[in-house]
Amino acid sequence: MGRKSSNRAFAQRPPECLQNVRFILMETQFPGNVGSTSRAMKTMGLTDLVLVRPTPFIDVPEARNLAHGALDVLENARCVETIEEAIGDLTLLVGTTNRRRIGVLPDLRPVVEAAKQIAEMARQGYRVGVLFGREDCGLSTRDLTHCQAIATIPAAAGMPSLNLSHAVQVVAYEIFQASLGKMLCKQADLADIAEQEALIRRVNDLMLSTGFRPFRDDPEAFAHTLRRVFGRAGMERRDVRALHKLIATLQHCVATGPVGDGEEP
Repeated sequence: MGRKSSNRAFAQRPPECLQNVRFILMETQFPGNVGSTSRAMKTMGLTDLVLVRPTPFIDVPEARNLAHGALDVLENARCVETIEEAIGDLTLLVGTTNRRRIGVLPDLRPVVEAAKQIAEMARQGYRVGVLFGREDCGLSTRDLTHCQAIATIPAAAGMPSLNLSHAVQVVAYEIFQASLGKMLCKQADLADIAEQEALIRRVNDLMLSTGFRPFRDDPEAFAHTLRRVFGRAGMERRDVRALHKLIATLQHCVATGPVGDGEEP
């Protein structure tokens, strides 16, 4: 079955380099977190999931329900007994933690900065892993000694730490964004000067027809003001069409009195 078309405002095709990024979960305790992690990853174009000594999850309804739309990630997740098995083919391993660590470990960096390094290495063809810890205590110092970099998610002081799958979502999002580069918004269909000028003239004529007196009785005085206003607005063609319809309705009211439905300009 083909993939359904998306109506999302900023849906982007995942870059191929994301195939070089692996998420590794250490000793996951709750099956639901494996399901939620699978969905969080796939939402951002990531599919390589490895679990070290996890709780059973593959046939647990909660895990499968929370992996809605990402059952392929859940079912293809590899389970291993040691961290060495999970990371043996990687060039870079980035650990995640929200705790201060002792000096023998790499310095902490915000996840947005770590994501840039991950995306760049993946783009060059290197395999990169991101390591997440247990729900109750995170990664141990021993776990983190396997990492060449350590990332943390900035959070408000005194607030609870993120759930495992929430942390996965934040990290996955930052990696996805870094792999895309600058995301360009859809170009607006801006009205050209001639279209804006026609609208300005129509507004000006409407104002004069009501008995409006421009500054020093100069018909162009108010038009200058309208040009300044519309010039700052960055008007799209649809905006111009809407205002033409509004003006047409007002012109009809001025000429014949109030009406029910407006007429098309």
